[in-house]
Amino acid sequence: MVLILVFLTFLFAILAGSIARHLVQKREVSMAEVQKANFFYGHLKEVRKNEEATVPWLRRGELALSPAAAAQGHGSPLQFPKDVYYHKGHAWAKLEGDRRVKAVKVGLDDFTQQVMGDIETIELPPIGLELKQGEAAWKIRHGKRDLSQLAPLGGTVVDVNEKLIQDPSLANRSPYEEGWILKIKPSRLGEEMPSLMDSFQFRVFFDQVKAKLRSAISHPTLGMVYGDGEEVVRGIADRLDEKLWRILVSQLFHPPK
Repeated sequence: MVLILVFLTFLFAILAGSIARHLVQKREVSMAEVQKANFFYGHLKEVRKNEEATVPWLRRGELALSPAAAAQGHGSPLQFPKDVYYHKGHAWAKLEGDRRVKAVKVGLDDFTQQVMGDIETIELPPIGLELKQGEAAWKIRHGKRDLSQLAPLGGTVVDVNEKLIQDPSLANRSPYEEGWILKIKPSRLGEEMPSLMDSFQFRVFFDQVKAKLRSAISHPTLGMVYGDGEEVVRGIADRLDEKLWRILVSQLFHPPK
């Protein structure tokens, strides 16, 4: 009987010790986790503080409050379809007809509509007007900004998209289809077509202009005009100061000949 009591006492002591060690280890782990979490959040807070000090457009009251806020305004990745030809002023031309071209459909590209944001009005040229390649053909407006775009080809205006008068947003929703601007009967198609670019060539040209602007202008807003992944901050034109807007128009939409 005595041996049984001694054995039970010994077993109880072992169990009690195990439980005590487990509780101590658990407390030590918990304290370690708390210390680790405190260090992590302290480091994160310091990183955030440093970012706000070094990246101007992260500061409250500037163009965007944070990368997340800027991302909310991003449009979709830019679209440059392969079935149209592009002018360096961000207008496109699509040939209509079989062997003999009767008309060329013309419009603004996806980059234009994203930069301008919700287009409020479009001024269309009168039918019969003679246009020259590289001269102003129509004007679009949003807020305090208006933009004249250049004709990708020269010729006579034979039709305009009157739906745009009642619903200018067609140019936003479908810039290459329902939102076409006008049709012209080309006058010098053979001479002028070589100056237009296909989708691949235009993307290369687009990147070259982007690099040129970034090297010439040290301004955080430029990174918002040309977002990562070929995205654009939608409606950025209305948020630029007058000086930067004039520079972008002269380089992107009215480029030197």
